[in-house]
Amino acid sequence: MTIRNKYLAPVFRGLALAILLAPAAVAQDSVSPETADAVTKGQADRFSLVRVDEDILRVDRQNGTVSICKEQSDAWRCNPVPLAEDAYLAEINELAGEVDRLTARVEELEGNGVKSDKQLPPGSALDRPKAPGSSQGGRSPSTTEEDEELEKVLTFTESAMRRFFGMVRDLQKDFEGEAN
Repeated sequence: MTIRNKYLAPVFRGLALAILLAPAAVAQDSVSPETADAVTKGQADRFSLVRVDEDILRVDRQNGTVSICKEQSDAWRCNPVPLAEDAYLAEINELAGEVDRLTARVEELEGNGVKSDKQLPPGSALDRPKAPGSSQGGRSPSTTEEDEELEKVLTFTESAMRRFFGMVRDLQKDFEGEAN
């Protein structure tokens, strides 16, 4: 787990919980006591309930899970709702792993200026004269392509995070506007 994931995960969890609990506190009264007792199985203090059309959205205050409850055959069935936060974190972790892998590969290819104890065979790249018209400053085309690939990944990650945090700011402004 990278440092940014270590610090972003609690932020995402807290944000998701705040977004879900704020409207739940206001809409709690719209669920009948009999329905609330059936959906919460006698643990009314543990859950926040919000009526959504004919169903009920149930937020567990202890662990933050969200379920959608439907009445089926005179009984309430609650199924967990997939969290967008998990998808964001999975993609961030995947991209961070790819960035780490690409960074390690670039360091391996560039050698980081460290002399290797390994002897190069005769006729290797160090023994050859520079080709005329090599405009890349001694860099191979594959290294340039990998650098471009790395730059694309970093640019995509940065723009995705900027968009996400922009949405977070907008949601915060909306909640602050509703509170006033």
